[in-house]
Amino acid sequence: MIKDRVRIVYKNNYERIVEESNIRNFRALIEWMEDFNAGNSVPSVVLFGRDLGSNFSINKSNVKTIEFID
Repeated sequence: MIKDRVRIVYKNNYERIVEESNIRNFRALIEWMEDFNAGNSVPSVVLFGRDLGSNFSINKSNVKTIEFID
C-alpha cells in the first residue's frame, strides 16, 4: 500500500486531507506525525504547498488526530 495521503483532524473538528503530490516537504509531515502519535514532544511544522500561497502550519496544540488514509 502506498502511503501518500494523510488525514489531519484539528481540535475544532476541521478535517484536512494532505496528498504527497501537493506538499513539497511531505516527509517532514510524516516524521512529525510519527512523533506526534508516539506521544513525543513536537515543534510546529510549516508545510509548503506546490501552489503559491498554499503553505500552512500545524502544531501539537491544534491537532486532534493525524493518520494515513487509503
